[in-house]
Amino acid sequence: MKPGFKSLFRSIIATSVATIAGTYGADAAPKYKFNESQDDSHIEEQNLAKKDLTHKLMLNFTSDEEVYLSGHRSHSSHRSHSSHSSHRSGSSHYSSSTTSTSTRSTGSSTYSTGSSSSAGTKSGVYSSPTVSSSSYALGDRNISKGVYGNDVKSASDHLVKLGYLKTSDITKNSSGYVVYNSAMEDATSAYEREKGLPEDGILSKTTAIALKNDAESYRPLGSRILVAGMAGTDVSELKNILIDKNVIRGKKKNKYDVTTLDETIVEMLDAYLNDNGVEWTGRVDSRVISFLKK
Repeated sequence: MKPGFKSLFRSIIATSVATIAGTYGADAAPKYKFNESQDDSHIEEQNLAKKDLTHKLMLNFTSDEEVYLSGHRSHSSHRSHSSHSSHRSGSSHYSSSTTSTSTRSTGSSTYSTGSSSSAGTKSGVYSSPTVSSSSYALGDRNISKGVYGNDVKSASDHLVKLGYLKTSDITKNSSGYVVYNSAMEDATSAYEREKGLPEDGILSKTTAIALKNDAESYRPLGSRILVAGMAGTDVSELKNILIDKNVIRGKKKNKYDVTTLDETIVEMLDAYLNDNGVEWTGRVDSRVISFLKK
């Protein structure tokens, strides 16, 4: 064969092998070898491994005028290939179905996962989560007669502390939750009246927050020992008693007003106690309070 012609065929073969390798991977690419001698009868590189399934590319020269390429595997390779092809052919529809099903399943799985995390349901339809009575905090909802839960318990504690409700008036249901009964309804109305709020007996979210804040800041007289400079609702109560006794003059404070025990109040209290034979020690303790409340 002429050198130029053989060089052309080498280029064709190299291009073909590169295309096969690029499409099916390097393992699928056939092997080839040229014999540089003038005898072109042994072009294929012989592979004696019986189980080698590698494609062998045979370049056959019948004459200077006729050249052709052919692929070859061992007989066992043909059987293996036939079996493998038969398996692929027989399962082609199944494989396609599996892929399609897998794709749909994956999509369904992704949707279900998103559905479960956002809606908490398997159907993917949104439904608001059920809130337990133990989860409510005071101010989370409006409370009316018959309602029960932890927020109702907090409301009852505040109403008792502020003097609107008696502990004996509190009732619970079979589950142990405090129930908003008629006594609590009346207590709420009394609180609303004193605060100048609309009286409806319903503990609204706004009223509940006000009740909570008042209860947390409220200190009844006698809950602590008072000295000059201290401030609180208990000082307001003390001042109101002194106003009632004409010890000092002024406008009475509201129940939730905060007043400071200043020097004027201290001096007037000291004089009043001394006039009534009660020693003043600079402290408004239980002894002084008991005398003032007679």
